[in-house]
Amino acid sequence: MYKNRSPRYLSLITSSETNAFSTRLSTYLIAVLRSRLYWGILLFAIMPILLEFIDMNVVIGMLVYFSLLWFFVFRPLVKTTQPGRSLIADIIAYIFTAVIGTMFALFVENFWVSNGATPFLQTNNATIAIPSYIVFVGCTEEFSKQIIVLLAVAFVRIRHIHVKPVEFMILGISSGLGFSAVENISYVQKGLMNEVIHHTVGSGVVTALSRALYTPFLHAVFAGIASYGLGLAASRGGAAWLVALSMWLIAACFHGFYDATIGTHVIWALIAVAVAYFLFLVLLLSGIRKENSMVKQ
Repeated sequence: MYKNRSPRYLSLITSSETNAFSTRLSTYLIAVLRSRLYWGILLFAIMPILLEFIDMNVVIGMLVYFSLLWFFVFRPLVKTTQPGRSLIADIIAYIFTAVIGTMFALFVENFWVSNGATPFLQTNNATIAIPSYIVFVGCTEEFSKQIIVLLAVAFVRIRHIHVKPVEFMILGISSGLGFSAVENISYVQKGLMNEVIHHTVGSGVVTALSRALYTPFLHAVFAGIASYGLGLAASRGGAAWLVALSMWLIAACFHGFYDATIGTHVIWALIAVAVAYFLFLVLLLSGIRKENSMVKQ
């Protein structure tokens, strides 16, 4: 192909191709270094080693670790108009509920217990236990996860800012994950204490592993359902507040039903999780589809 070309011409061609390759390579490298996916995966890959290096309580660290892992599972499902600002809001929601939301839930649940709720929660009669868990636990915890979302709704309503309902949904998911991280720490500490008291080995570790893997998912799904309703109320107002209230009650019912049946009727608890997750995805996908149709118009 190049046999009739001069050596100088061939060198120019080679140099041009080399420069083009170097430009493309540097562009790819910069894109990777600027990618949140790259840094996110790298951070989660080395996090266990970092926890050991800084001599942090590994159990507590891993509980937070898995709750954040679920965040990176859910987060790509929602495309936000302002990713940077949305991520900051998600971090605030996570920390706020991990601190304030869990304190509120603990205070209210202690109030219920001190005023006679314990027999209703500990009964083996499902017709009593299920509504009791819905009222005393489901409503309390699902409201505590929506405090930060309600504050966000008030902010956007006052400032007349349009925010998609699905963005409120991811805010609720972040709040739910923050709640699960702190709640799981208390459960695991109780499990480890039981090991010491009863001279058993392994129950605390099993509790830590099982709760770290699945409860962040549950809290995120329940909170996501309720926060989507608040997102509708934020954008529409009026009758949409009744929809928001209904979706919060639905999330509380799923939560309470699961807590009441997981120890005695596991199949029913898993069915409740499957139905809740199905509703969660329906809301998420319908919200995304509506936004896409509005953009096309």
